[in-house]
Amino acid sequence: MSFSASTPLLKSALISTDDAFRGRVREIVCPDRGIAPPLEISVPFTELGDGHLKALRDTSPEVIFLDLGAHPATGINLAQFLAEQNPNARLVAAGPALSADVLMAAMRAGVAEYLVKPVGADEMVHAVEATLRRMRGAVAEGPQQPGEILAFFGPKGGSGSTTLATNLAIHIHRLTGKRTLLADLDLELGEAALQLGVDPRFNFADMVRNFHRMDAELLASFIERHHSGVHLLSAPYHPEKAEVVTGDRIAKILNFLRQHYQYVVVDTSNSFSPATLATFEQADRIFLVTQADLQSLRNIKRCAPLLERTVGATPDKVRVVLNRYRANDAIKPEDIEKTLGMKVHWTIANDYEAVVRSVNSGTPIVLNGDSRYAHDVRAMSAEIAGLAGAPAPLGNRFIRAVAEPLLRAIRRSTPPRPEVAV
Repeated sequence: MSFSASTPLLKSALISTDDAFRGRVREIVCPDRGIAPPLEISVPFTELGDGHLKALRDTSPEVIFLDLGAHPATGINLAQFLAEQNPNARLVAAGPALSADVLMAAMRAGVAEYLVKPVGADEMVHAVEATLRRMRGAVAEGPQQPGEILAFFGPKGGSGSTTLATNLAIHIHRLTGKRTLLADLDLELGEAALQLGVDPRFNFADMVRNFHRMDAELLASFIERHHSGVHLLSAPYHPEKAEVVTGDRIAKILNFLRQHYQYVVVDTSNSFSPATLATFEQADRIFLVTQADLQSLRNIKRCAPLLERTVGATPDKVRVVLNRYRANDAIKPEDIEKTLGMKVHWTIANDYEAVVRSVNSGTPIVLNGDSRYAHDVRAMSAEIAGLAGAPAPLGNRFIRAVAEPLLRAIRRSTPPRPEVAV
């Protein structure tokens, strides 16, 4: 990363008793990278005095390299103090490998990059350049136009909205190749991580706490990457952590996320919580995932006035999805349309056993075979993405055009196996 001669150098500070770490920082931090040589403090935390603190105040460093050493807890407290004294500074910390909870505490204290010692040259270069990109306002990775927010809501527990949202997010990404995020905003009992078979390190509540310093690169540290290519922003595992999440914060975060993803698929709770209402207000499309039973339909009717007020002048953005549909159900799609006064836009087949197997194995069903459920989800995702009737993805076209004829030819040319007498 290069800078012009007219670019002012960033001021820096280095706090460490480790000669090797200080040497590594000196190797990387230089005017050619846009950073002035650091103010060095090489005493233990317990010996930091007024003179050291005055030197830090006078320097007003914009980049601080902090070695947590053998006492991460003390170092994290110091990091928080330094962040409060220098609100515009970026902290790059180093130390031993930390547990997820301690690492989260470090991030909350203001640490933007954390390096496990001993720190290699490449790791230090990456951390410094990532920090500089944030500070110099490098263009964030993401779409030029704001992405689309798709909200999924079930009128009662067990409606299948989480499974549908998860599988749709995966297939939309596979169809379009566009950056797609699955955000689990069922903040008390969200299960999207379980359905993807991942164990998230961080979650939506952690993002809320750190949103005041959020950018594209910090966002990446809160996201889990599934092997399908979809990204996940998980719900908290412990429901009490959801207390920090308010409707106002969710609105700001969703607007931030749509700047970095072309599709943000949001799974909401099945209650009209502040989080759900804030999601509805920000959503481009809302999908009501219902079943053909009286309780589900009654709940949709009951929530219709509130939904109308939330949606406002764009009621056409609400779509009804009939899940677990069977042709022999007593309540038909036309009955539902008459009851709700809303069109049933999609029906998803009742393939209960296949879906349960996929959920229990942590393997989304669109990645696992060709069940009736997966077929309907693929059709629905193609329509949502505006690709209904488009050619199949390359992998499917290859199978149909090349692999299947080849297999048929092999079968024809293979002599029958001789019968074996038993």
